[in-house]
Amino acid sequence: MDLSLAVEHWARSTPDRIAVASAVEELTFGQLMLRAQTLSEALRQHPGQRVGIYARDPLTMAVGFHAAVLAGKPLVVLDPAWPPAQLTATARRLGAAGVIVHPDQAGSLQELAFTPYPVPADAAGRLRPVRPADPDRELLVICTSGSSGEPKAIVRSQASWQESLASGAEILGAAPAAVTLCPGPISHGLGLYALVESLHTGGTLLASGRWNADAVRAMLSRHACTRIVSVPTIIQRLLDTADDGAFSSLATVVSGGEPLPAATVNKIFVQTPATACTEYYGSSEHSLIAYRRRGPGEGPAGNFIGTPFPGVRLHFHREGRSSSNGLIFVDSPFNASGYDSSGSAAIERCGTSTSVGDLGRLLDDGRLELQGRGGAMLNLNGNNVHPGEIVQAFARLGLADVRVLMVECDGSKTLLAYTCGDPLQGRELGGRLRELLPSYKIPHELVFLERWPMTSSGKIADSELPGTGVPQLAKVFLR
Repeated sequence: MDLSLAVEHWARSTPDRIAVASAVEELTFGQLMLRAQTLSEALRQHPGQRVGIYARDPLTMAVGFHAAVLAGKPLVVLDPAWPPAQLTATARRLGAAGVIVHPDQAGSLQELAFTPYPVPADAAGRLRPVRPADPDRELLVICTSGSSGEPKAIVRSQASWQESLASGAEILGAAPAAVTLCPGPISHGLGLYALVESLHTGGTLLASGRWNADAVRAMLSRHACTRIVSVPTIIQRLLDTADDGAFSSLATVVSGGEPLPAATVNKIFVQTPATACTEYYGSSEHSLIAYRRRGPGEGPAGNFIGTPFPGVRLHFHREGRSSSNGLIFVDSPFNASGYDSSGSAAIERCGTSTSVGDLGRLLDDGRLELQGRGGAMLNLNGNNVHPGEIVQAFARLGLADVRVLMVECDGSKTLLAYTCGDPLQGRELGGRLRELLPSYKIPHELVFLERWPMTSSGKIADSELPGTGVPQLAKVFLR
């Protein structure tokens, strides 16, 4: 269903149902539609084709998104975590001189020479009929997190998002009765998608805009959460900090961005009444690609192996004639149009399929095995090393959630492995790894961290992992 028609349907049929709630405010579907309708009138007068949105507050994002849809304005999503110089440069490059913003932040945006469009604090009147938009029109420009370089601006059509919502809702447990907790950033891919998915299907979204344990407790004290959508690091924090009984109504957990550790999966099923845990693989360029169901009692997870979402077709550019592995190319109705022409990046194409550099293979049963990012292949003293192969070896030995990096040490390159856990479990790993890997692929040492460093989107920040020579960290030498 058309995005604006869907929200209009819920605003007319269930106007008093809570659409979005934060720790301090709630917004019904009726209020959401009236405020979006009011803001859309101002946006239509904006001379530029695109408008930006700069929001950490989930209610601001909900109203702003649907106001832009009603106004027919493509929306450039600006990350509140960016410093002012990057915010200004990115918005200017993408043609977003006008920016939707919370009223409290309008002044600071004006000081940066933007035209602010504050979200209305209230709105009255009657709902006007909504006309469906051209599905092929530009809907969103979403910037990648930039964890592997400069952020790329990805252009999405309205049809691509509508198709992914229709295909993924049932698999991911989005329904009118769902009360979804999304306790991470609302301006990044997973959080923004969860917001639009919840509103489109008539559910209720509980969101804090960023991880904040007190805000989560406040929301859970007022609402019975039935579904969680977040990245693994934040899901683990939820389980560690939640009050007794906070998840007594939880039925579904959805995770993306990184593989869920088996220990976290077990906690979900031990500490909550959840009956479903679904992990999905996707990208901002492709939206949903594949998913897998997780269950209690699993061993350490190796590579992601999942079923393609309905409508997704995959093919592979093989590394060699004898190899079953290759570069994953995705052809689906969810695909983005590509990267914005204002930047230098160009998406890799093969006919109607595109690739972001991930490696994998198709199993005999039609499932996809993901083997990591092709661009992350390391050249160590003339030898090609895929970190995914090393991670898989650790998993076979019972140690999940390992990261592998190549670092400079005394003028030469060496491999380091990182994990979170008890150093005692690593003492015998060196000898056992030699049974699985050639010696040049065995990391020099395994470093144990108390917790992973994270990006602003809640993913593990490989660039912030410590190098060698940090004496206070527990280590196990592997060779």
